[in-house]
Amino acid sequence: MKKIVIVGAGISGMTAGIYAKKCGFDVEIYEKNAIPGGECTGWDRKGYHIDNCIHWMVGCTGKTALNRIWRTIGAIDDSVGLVPLKSMYRSELAGEQITLWKDIERTRKELLKLSPEDTDEINDLMDHCSLAKKVTIPADKPSELMKPLDLTKLAFSSRPAIKLFQHYAKMDTGDLMAKFKHPLIRCMLSDFCTKESMAYSFPMAYGNFAAGDGGLPRGGSRAMALRVAQTFTDLGGKLYCSRPARRIVIEEGRAQGIELEDGRMIPADYIIPACDLNFTYEHLLDGNYSDPVIREFHENREAYPIYGMFQAAFAVEMEANAVDTETMMETPYLEDYPWMGDRMTVKTYAYEPSFAPEGKQIIQVLLPMQEAGYEFWKTLYQKPEVYRETKIAIAVRLMGKIERRFPMYEKRLRLLDCWTSVTYERYCNAYKGYNQAFVPTKGSGNSSPSPYLSGVGNVVLAGQWLSPPGGLPGAAIEGKFAVQRILKKENRKINQ
Repeated sequence: MKKIVIVGAGISGMTAGIYAKKCGFDVEIYEKNAIPGGECTGWDRKGYHIDNCIHWMVGCTGKTALNRIWRTIGAIDDSVGLVPLKSMYRSELAGEQITLWKDIERTRKELLKLSPEDTDEINDLMDHCSLAKKVTIPADKPSELMKPLDLTKLAFSSRPAIKLFQHYAKMDTGDLMAKFKHPLIRCMLSDFCTKESMAYSFPMAYGNFAAGDGGLPRGGSRAMALRVAQTFTDLGGKLYCSRPARRIVIEEGRAQGIELEDGRMIPADYIIPACDLNFTYEHLLDGNYSDPVIREFHENREAYPIYGMFQAAFAVEMEANAVDTETMMETPYLEDYPWMGDRMTVKTYAYEPSFAPEGKQIIQVLLPMQEAGYEFWKTLYQKPEVYRETKIAIAVRLMGKIERRFPMYEKRLRLLDCWTSVTYERYCNAYKGYNQAFVPTKGSGNSSPSPYLSGVGNVVLAGQWLSPPGGLPGAAIEGKFAVQRILKKENRKINQ
């Protein structure tokens, strides 16, 4: 058997490992952290579990190619329940609110009642959200490996998506917001998608949710990652945690293997770096290789923005759920931090009783940041006590906002933990601490980095950064695609 070594046991790396084992390869995965999962993880604090990743996951239902991936890797199966979600989220502003219900027509009625002056634009938006219900994510095989019949099938199945792209061509979410007169509708659009993101992002996401293809696997992110790891090891794959890689060893145009931080050399026939692309190029490859698209991403910061986030988790000393659904609302005034967003997301985990002691629950807050926020936290991190005090001070202000909005929680909240973009950098080597990928904008070329390493034929990349704007679906798909690309190099049949 030929041997594949994978760097990184996130969802992409483990997906690659599972498909490689199913194709008869000898596979080893090396992970820097003590447990697998990468950014699809969670941690425990004071008897509570903090979930770090899944808000809702595309591909949980239906007979789609993505659903087949999730089932193949053990992320979901018939024994794993899905949390029923009646709404995607709720946006609030100045005492008014709108909820994005699973039933698009219910949302349409609420929007029309809220803002009759926006009738035409509301109907146009909801019509295109309904169209997006027919869109599925291509996940059978990479486009460069498709045969004419594959491309014909893809073109046929992509017709709803093409209509969406054409309708919102050269528009970003900011342009879409400007079409509406009511400020709450504008907030609703940018609460999920940044203003710089392409305008089709919102209808695509909401349409997918309304189609019922988005779900929430029981047990949360860490439990799902551990199920995937179990699938890999049950197939005979070898998973080595707490084994960070130092570099990919390349001699005479061919990767010989990887060198670990402890100096050990791990030989391989093929290598799949399934970690942050910047870490791969700048550290594992010592900056000796580059991809023109990656260079464009890093140099053209306006066209390819990244973001950050400040997050906090609170114990709720009661069982009653006041938040109900994921809620976006104004933040308390943080004039000292201009790179922080003016909206915050409050999410309840009351649907997972195992996340909290009996009779209690946990809620979490996400406060978005501009890219400049990373430098602030990175500098502050050099002074651990100041870093910690600043985090807590901001979390306390957010807690006060929650108590004012949900009086039922007054004096019943307790801070469990708070974390920043530096956390993601430290834990996952994430570029500038962003836990997704660069965001394509109307000023970008909408191109993706190459999964191949120029001049080195036995290195194939995987990971969410190959599929901007990233996320779990892209990570899993690229993991599968990496193995299919290796099969092509081996002149073997490409299975879906």
